[in-house]
Amino acid sequence: MLLSDGEIRELIERDVLVNADKNNVGTITCDLRTKRFVFSDGLSRASCKLQHGDSAFVECVEGVKLPHTIAARVLLKNSRIREGLTLDAPLYFPGHRTVVYYRVTNVSADTITLCSTRPIAQIAFERVEKPVDNAYKGTFQDEMEFRGMGRYEDVYREEIKQVESTADEIKSVERRMYGNVMAIMAILAGIFTLVNVNAQAMQADLKTVLTLNLTTVGSFSVLVALIGVVTGNVKGGGKGSICITCAIAVLCFVAAIACATQLP
Repeated sequence: MLLSDGEIRELIERDVLVNADKNNVGTITCDLRTKRFVFSDGLSRASCKLQHGDSAFVECVEGVKLPHTIAARVLLKNSRIREGLTLDAPLYFPGHRTVVYYRVTNVSADTITLCSTRPIAQIAFERVEKPVDNAYKGTFQDEMEFRGMGRYEDVYREEIKQVESTADEIKSVERRMYGNVMAIMAILAGIFTLVNVNAQAMQADLKTVLTLNLTTVGSFSVLVALIGVVTGNVKGGGKGSICITCAIAVLCFVAAIACATQLP
């Protein structure tokens, strides 16, 4: 049978519910105040942000010193359930003496900010029909300081890594697409320039025509290589393509100089 508000106030006066504020007593529960949030890395904070799937242990200001006729249960407040939190806590057996601890987990898609100024959970008391023969004497008896816990990792860590990897691949494809489009535009511009140069140099000698064509091809090769560098296509096959384009540019410039200086 659950105890009423008046009976809970009596428990506070008798130090069954320790360090509690009578103003936090409701109809059949008492709001628990947060002392700190404890994480698997051993660090504790007065406030925290839980991402989707993250958990934190909560150490309360209140504690319990339960007689052989009373058990206690920690419950999540309705407002916190609607925010997307879940709560895990033990049933505190008759005879248990401890600070109250519980674990909260964010199961919503949003980031939830928790702080010590707003209650998260509440405690209810139940009267046992008959006093127990063997009171609680477990591992966590007299746990007035937090004794640690297992590591709780983000249950979606691998999925997040896959999403991040996919995002990087998409960005890489996007850069390559931009680079390829700009390279094609540079090649087309080079072709039109060659046509225009040759049309205007129809009356010129072979030396002039070759020099102009080689210089034009070399210049646009440099432009294509620069496009590859600017768009980030310098890894893997992209790096090889840029090197080949630069080599073509160098050969064209060398050939142009040779034509200009060696041909009659």
